[in-house]
Amino acid sequence: MAVEYRTGDAALKTDAFAQLARRIWPREYDAGRTGAALDKTINIGAWDGDRLVGSVRVLSDGYFFSMVAEVMVDPEYRRQGIGRELLRRALDVTPGGTLYLGAQPGQERFVESVG
Repeated sequence: MAVEYRTGDAALKTDAFAQLARRIWPREYDAGRTGAALDKTINIGAWDGDRLVGSVRVLSDGYFFSMVAEVMVDPEYRRQGIGRELLRRALDVTPGGTLYLGAQPGQERFVESVG
């Protein structure tokens, strides 16, 4: 498996993001609202061919504060370093070089392991 990482406009397409999100948090996602949300964040996607297998979205004021809105990795692709690489790349593109993040219950060890 050769995962390609993309940042910016090519990182996350609305339909691919919604498909990935449904594999993790099953529900319906409004395409217009999803696209508007993606437009407001710094986005990095992990792609296996035409399939989005991971993403990280960063909320930032562009200077003082940046935080991870979410990290998602397709359940079939977990434990392959994709989440770690997404967070590393998020830190690289974060204005100011400081990135805040929290963890959902059960994910604390992953967040702590990233440093």
